[in-house]
Amino acid sequence: MTEPSGLAAYGEGTPARPWPDLLGISSTGAASRGSGHWELTVARRLAWNEAMQATGSDKRAILFADIAGSTTLYETLGDAEAKERVTRLQKLMASVAAEMGGCVQEIVGDEVMLTFARASEAGACAVALQRRRDESSRPGQGLPEVRIGIHWGDVIAEGDRLFGDTVNVAARVAAIAQGGQIIVTRAIVDQLPGDLFEMVRPFDLAPVKGKREPVAVFSLAWAPQDLTTVRSLDGGPISSSLLRLVRGDDDRMLSPEDAGFVIGRSPSADLRVDWASVSRRHAFIEYQRGRFVLVDVSTNGTHVSLQNGQTVFLRRESLPLWGEGRLSLGAHPEEAPAAEVVYHCL
Repeated sequence: MTEPSGLAAYGEGTPARPWPDLLGISSTGAASRGSGHWELTVARRLAWNEAMQATGSDKRAILFADIAGSTTLYETLGDAEAKERVTRLQKLMASVAAEMGGCVQEIVGDEVMLTFARASEAGACAVALQRRRDESSRPGQGLPEVRIGIHWGDVIAEGDRLFGDTVNVAARVAAIAQGGQIIVTRAIVDQLPGDLFEMVRPFDLAPVKGKREPVAVFSLAWAPQDLTTVRSLDGGPISSSLLRLVRGDDDRMLSPEDAGFVIGRSPSADLRVDWASVSRRHAFIEYQRGRFVLVDVSTNGTHVSLQNGQTVFLRRESLPLWGEGRLSLGAHPEEAPAAEVVYHCL
């Protein structure tokens, strides 16, 4: 998907269309699913936007749900069968969004834009959507995977359309996600209730067009195997309030307020490690649920030598830090001692 700068920038070749028009539903009618109905009309979206404006708030949670691998799907199954599955999945998106208090705002190609008054509703919708898609995939008739991105912030409403930086960032975040993945920004994470917050883990620092600094993004786990991974990582480390990082004569003491601390080869990195195998922005430090978390976003990965003698290799993954140990950036500890950072959790 081409990186957008807002829905209007997707291009004249793929115009945004009202949801009923895309599915062949009458603009004055409804599509049925069991005993329920969706009033998926332009009038409904206008009413939703007006109701939000009446509350005095211009803030929304914007969720983009994009069908992964749609080109391959059409080539493999043919137009008729592929369209049937895509339509079935988009109807599922609309149903789940309505249940969670949201609204289908626009559709551009295979991508659906949903809006919510609360970040918690958007997060719950994303998790429910991924789980129901997974459950609805019948053998031989499986629904295509969905990649989801969510952001929270101010929007500009013009009739039944939404514009602004929040829409741009949400679209970019969705483009980062892989099929079956939910990626959210810190603005969403900060508003999630406890049950959803426990499913969050740091994911990456993402460059966003128009932003001076990369945006920290997080993965929202929904599958049982993903939840098991999160809990197993959380079960070991104890809480810490300070993190000491030492590289030669460079000695840094980090507090929870220093979340987003960048380690890398770039001169602008907070802790510079000038070594060929180290990425410019190699890793960053987050603070989650009372613990410092190392998030690797590099090309060559990071070897973490723990105090129990175990070495963990990370590449675009995260790990809570505890006790003390060593971070070997870009290569095995024996191969690049000059790229080593010692850490102490206090």
